[in-house]
Order: sequence, then structure tokens, then C-alpha cells
Amino acid sequence: MAPNFNSLDSLGAEVRSAINNRVIPGAVIAVGHEGRARLAEAFGNRQVDPETAPSTVETVYDLASLTKPLVTSLLVMKAVEHGYLAIDAPLVNQFPSLQGKPEVTPRLVLAHAAGFPAHRKFYETTLGRDAIVELAAREPLLYPPGTRSVYSDLGFILLGALLENVLGARLDALADRLIFQPLGLGNLGFVDLAAGPPSPSFRGHAVAPTERCPVRGRLLIGEVHDLNAHAMGGIAGHAGLFGSVGDLLKLVLALCDSYHGGASALVSPEVLRSFWRPAGIPGSTWRLGWDGPAEHGSLAGSLISRRAVGHLSFTGCSLWIDPEQATSVIVLCNRIHPEVRDDPRFRALRPALCDAALRAVEYQAR
Repeated sequence: MAPNFNSLDSLGAEVRSAINNRVIPGAVIAVGHEGRARLAEAFGNRQVDPETAPSTVETVYDLASLTKPLVTSLLVMKAVEHGYLAIDAPLVNQFPSLQGKPEVTPRLVLAHAAGFPAHRKFYETTLGRDAIVELAAREPLLYPPGTRSVYSDLGFILLGALLENVLGARLDALADRLIFQPLGLGNLGFVDLAAGPPSPSFRGHAVAPTERCPVRGRLLIGEVHDLNAHAMGGIAGHAGLFGSVGDLLKLVLALCDSYHGGASALVSPEVLRSFWRPAGIPGSTWRLGWDGPAEHGSLAGSLISRRAVGHLSFTGCSLWIDPEQATSVIVLCNRIHPEVRDDPRFRALRPALCDAALRAVEYQAR
């Protein structure tokens, strides 16, 4: 089934309007439907400062917080499936600095319900992965674990370190070995800042820059935008992943196949389904490492099933999946290039793009 021409044109009109009005410099959008890739198209520019360069479907983006579901949550799934990790075991068993916080578990961290604050500027006083993990573990909790959800990077910094401890390798190597390489995904990965200076190319493909960073004093291209992840060398459980839309779509299709017990066997359907169910935190849409659409006013739009899962990123990227229909919408953009702006027009654009993309493949929620 080819995408509906009229709806596809509507999707293009939404993106081009946002580009013309300088809401975003450009975007790359992909849609999977019924287990197959249906659409992948680039719009506008990946870069507008200091020069203009067009977006293509091969453009690599800083995926920022998509690291949480696509690396950290997936690796926790695999660790749980193979018996390396108990999802309800107190994290203090692995991090002595969590002493006095026995209620903090991987499950609650994944649900953003462990009590941690949303963010701390560890990079202002500390450099190095181990030092920042230690600071995250020492951070006082803001609320009793399990009582509500507050989106937080701190718990995912700890989960990244936990995975390294129990699986015996650095997070980037684990992601390559256990997720990306088995699926032949060569355009997904971390940028190790200790390996050399940042490059405008990632594995042979152009990288979309993010902001002209006032802290680092330069345009960021080929280095992670998140400052705590940067202070950790570019490899962290909460941010640091880079990738292109084609490999993201392949990964999402493999997850949908696993959900239905297919041959990809990336993770067992029982474990995947348990992580993709609502976490049961009062007033929360969170699953385990993944979010779900709100009943009303969701940034996933109005069309996708309310049983869908997904995630947003600060840089502008988003991913939503209806696993039951093996349908997904991926939007990659660098809305923070060349500067970070709190633009309500971008908040309105997210659901509009998701709805327009789903109309283009004639999706209907069940």
C-alpha cells in the first residue's frame, strides 16, 4: 500500500510551513505501518548556521533522550530476560551512596517515579562518568518513591552505570553488541568524546548540528548536546545516542516484530509487553522507560492508539509506536539549531506531524 497522496501532501505542507516560519530548520520523517516501512522523507535543511546544508534521509541527528527507551530501557529488558538483573531489587545493592533509599528500584527509575529531581547541573562542578554517577546517587529524593512521576535524567544516569556493572562492558559497547549489530544498524551509536575531537560526520554521514552553545562557546556538531552527558564523555544512560531515520525505523520494526513473537527475537514478547504496559503510577502515562499518549492534548496527536508507546527529545526528535498494528512515526529534527528557544509553535507542531504522518498511511486506531 502506497501512502495516500493527498495526506502525504498535507504532511509536507505542515513541515514546510514550520520551516518557512523558522520553527525548525528542517526534518526527516519516517512511518512504518503493518510491519513495513511506508515512508521516509527529508524536508528543509539540517543546518542554517554558519551556512546552509540540506537534510537528507541519511542525516544523523542527536537523539538526546531517545537514548532512554532505545538503549537504556532495551538493555534493561535484555538483562532482565537473561537473569542478570532483578527489576525490583533495591539499587542500593549496586550503589552504596543510595544508602537510606531502599525503595529506589530499576522499575521505579524506568517509570520516572523513584523520587529523583528532574535535573541537576552536575557538569558545573564535576567531570567524568564515575563522579557524575556518584553525585546522582547521593542526590536527595524529592518525593516518596512510587507516589508520582517526575521526568528525571538522574535515575537513567544510574541505570546506565548499573547496566555496565551487571553486563560487564561500557554502555556504547553493550548497545552495539546486543542491539545494533544483530540488526545491522550501522548508523546508530554514541560519540565517544575521549576518542578524538567532534566531527561533522558520523560513520560517513553528515550530522545535523544543535545549538551554538554558550557554555562550550561553539556550534555543536557531532558532540552530544546534553551537558551532563558531555561531562560524562558522551556516553550515558540518559542521552548521547546519535542516529539516522532509516536505522531507527529498522529498530522499531524489529521491536514490533518481537512484540508479536516474530523472528527478530530482539527481546522476548513477554518482557517487551511487560515494559510497554502502563507502570501504574498515579496520574502518570509512563511505561518502563517509555511514555504513552495522554488521553487529551497529547504531543503524540489525537489519532494514535492510547495504548501506544513513545518518547520525545529536547533536541526535537520524537518516536511513537502502536505495537499492536506495528505502526510507528519517527520525526528527527534539530529544533534547537542554531539556538534553544521555548517556542510554543513547536509544541503544536509535534502532534500535527504525528497525525499527518498517520493519515498518510491511512492508519486507524483500534
